Amino acid sequence: MGGDGRTTVEAPRESAEQRAYWQALADDARYAREKKEREEAAEATRKANLRQTGIQSLTPLADIIRTQTSKGYLGYDAALKQVEEFQQKYGLEAGDVSPYLLELQKLNTEQLPEQKKTLLRRTYKDILGREATESELSSRLDELARSGGKLDIDAVSTSIKSSDEYKERVGGSYLENYYRTYYGTGEKELVKGKDGAPDWYKSTGRYTVGLGTAFSPGIDEDLQKTIGLKFGELPEKFTGTVAEIENMQQKLRQRDEFAYNAGLTKLQGQIDSDISKIKNKGTRDVAEIQSKTNIYGSLTSGFW
Repeated sequence: MGGDGRTTVEAPRESAEQRAYWQALADDARYAREKKEREEAAEATRKANLRQTGIQSLTPLADIIRTQTSKGYLGYDAALKQVEEFQQKYGLEAGDVSPYLLELQKLNTEQLPEQKKTLLRRTYKDILGREATESELSSRLDELARSGGKLDIDAVSTSIKSSDEYKERVGGSYLENYYRTYYGTGEKELVKGKDGAPDWYKSTGRYTVGLGTAFSPGIDEDLQKTIGLKFGELPEKFTGTVAEIENMQQKLRQRDEFAYNAGLTKLQGQIDSDISKIKNKGTRDVAEIQSKTNIYGSLTSGFW
């Protein structure tokens, strides 16, 4: 204790173990901090390199997307999704992709509708041989919008080919083509085109065919009286459905067969009758000759 009344207290001294402990804590903290700084620096470098790679690859990708979208292979929504996924994958900033997004938007609002209309018009012309109406184009474009904007020409073509108009204009099914080839062009009825489309003619399924009755055997009145049937005049042509035509042709074949058989039967009967008459006459002639011979014999026997 000092003479001034103050008490001096000595601070406790740290042991070597305590100093080593605190030093270890400080070293660990410094190592963790330096490790984090290195990792952050490495991550920043990785992101910077990845972004640089993305920037270098963005233009070729955008060209591919633009081409696919402009040709209708890729819908507008799908194109935007591809750009957004690419942006997230390479860590690109909004400013990196905004020029391409704006270009896609302009393509979708200005260029694509006209391109789609051109392709649709060409499809209608190639398949139906006529121009598509504005109503048909509008309807198809609405369908494309609901399906994501992708122009699937194959789907559009299939839809057009399933219509009655296509079947009539282009030839329809194999069976219908066969009927046209076998029976010729049939009756048609006028069908009003829908949505401003031109009118077109639809087959009624009825055909007019020649029956070839000029070569059918005739049946005279005597034969008709004999068989007890009356036959009318044969038509040269007949109009009806395929089933009706086939039924008529079958009836004509049966009539011809009947007429031939009836004629042959009548002819055979006439021949048999003529032969019988000849035989009878011959028998009478022989008997007459024999009788005269006997008479002549009796007359001459008296002279001997």
